[in-house]
Amino acid sequence: MSKRKIIALGNLLISGSIALMISMFFAGGAISENYTDKTYVAPEFFIILVIWGIGAIFVLIQFFKDIIPYFVISLIITWISIPLGIIIGFSMDT
Repeated sequence: MSKRKIIALGNLLISGSIALMISMFFAGGAISENYTDKTYVAPEFFIILVIWGIGAIFVLIQFFKDIIPYFVISLIITWISIPLGIIIGFSMDT
């Protein structure tokens, strides 16, 4: 396996786990107390995972190509998608 493929898989695992943790944190109500019996009081924050998934698909497409600039951009997209998903989640909340 080449370095590029190892970097892509490592990036997907690390950014994906961070995206999952952040979306679960916000969907569960963050640090506020949950007075309802619902597990997820703000499910609109799962949009973070959807947007990250789009970036992850872009990384997987670039996984099989040999174009380095697009590969770097695809890695950056997975990290940019997390704050973008948070911004969209907060705008959907109000």
